Amino acid sequence: MGGREESARRLSGCVTSLLTEQPFFGSLALRLALRPDPTRETLASDGRELRYSPGWVARTDADRIRTAVARVVLACALKHHTRRGGRDPERWQRASQCVTHAELRRAGFVLPAGAEAWENLSVEDAYERLGEESGGEDASGEARGGAGEAGDGGASEPSGPSGSGDAGSDGGDASGSGDGSGDPGGPSDPSGSGEAGASGRDGPAGDGDSSAPPSHDPAGTGEVMDAAARGAGEEEDGASCADTPFDAAAEEQAWDEAMHQAVRLAKAEGSRPGRIEETLRDAHRSRLDWRTLLRQYLVSAARSDYRWSVPNRRFLDAGLYLPSMHCEGIDTLAVLIDTSGSLESGTLATFWAEVRAVAEELRPHTLVVVQVDTRVQDTAVYHAGDLPEELVARGRGGTDFRPGFEWLAREGITPQCCLYLTDMECDRYPEAPPPYPVLWCSWGREPSARRPAPWGERLDIAT
Repeated sequence: MGGREESARRLSGCVTSLLTEQPFFGSLALRLALRPDPTRETLASDGRELRYSPGWVARTDADRIRTAVARVVLACALKHHTRRGGRDPERWQRASQCVTHAELRRAGFVLPAGAEAWENLSVEDAYERLGEESGGEDASGEARGGAGEAGDGGASEPSGPSGSGDAGSDGGDASGSGDGSGDPGGPSDPSGSGEAGASGRDGPAGDGDSSAPPSHDPAGTGEVMDAAARGAGEEEDGASCADTPFDAAAEEQAWDEAMHQAVRLAKAEGSRPGRIEETLRDAHRSRLDWRTLLRQYLVSAARSDYRWSVPNRRFLDAGLYLPSMHCEGIDTLAVLIDTSGSLESGTLATFWAEVRAVAEELRPHTLVVVQVDTRVQDTAVYHAGDLPEELVARGRGGTDFRPGFEWLAREGITPQCCLYLTDMECDRYPEAPPPYPVLWCSWGREPSARRPAPWGERLDIAT
């Protein structure tokens, strides 16, 4: 057991260093419970656990381990563990690696030699492309199945593989021979000639989760496992979930919220996820209702930080002491409302009803409402429990985005975040962005025709 304990400490150390060096990926990895699983070639995640081969962790360079951890948590953030449907699992695994490798390389991770990295493809598009290369059939010989949702990177033509070889052509490590004499971080030789024995794993077949699917990691950068087929059969509290249907929507929403928190944590630490942030935002925008996105934005805007004073309970059983997320909620929320002539009363009513519902959940200490057209028309300060059921729009003039922010500054109000309901029909912005996050809740014309804001985030709403 000493070897396993050492592997657990080594892996937890890699997760902790990710939290410092790559906070976006490190914070996502902290959501996952560590679980030794010798049936895995390297490591894998089903969205709940980070399963790892103790032998692989023990003999693999720390940078390679961090890359694999980042790859599997990114695949989960992109919903690769919920979207396979009836598609061939081995081809889906390779497609997942192809589309995540490009994002990892941009983030500064070093990939194994020959690992394929395809630009601007969703995992579904990559899967189809791999099918065309192999003659249009799945590895099982069956016709393509499933109807997953596209959108984790756009659907433009790929720039082609960036590596020099096919990382998944033989199931071995793209950077080594697989016999133990090559790269020590690669997966075991599936032929049985390597040190792992005939099974290609670190231990006997019955030493891991017998219900888990066969391990398949063509590039040696970690696997993504189906969330719907979690082999443990238990919830986190130990209760059986055998009779509980898998809720894909809840699983995806949980990862959406985690992704938004990870992006904000990375920004707070001075690390901007960059293209990864854009990829994730585009992936979720087309599949989630604006109300869900609004809730996620406000949840992630709540004061959150990692605290060592309260350890992460997921890791205590393994004797590991890692930080946990601590949330203090929202202190002040500002809501600016464009009350120009184009505002529809039904739009305001729908938007306000959703703000009230979220405020009931998050209980902000103060909610400041400012109605603005070309000047401030009305202001009000509320607490979570005394929000009115309806707001009467005041104004109906033109549009100017400056007066509302100027009023907040004059009053000395610095909200934790600000929502601005508008149709974006204006180009008069403050010269500099305010010192707090702003979400433009854009309604009216088709999203593609709406004017972009020079700063802040935008949420396209429909009523």
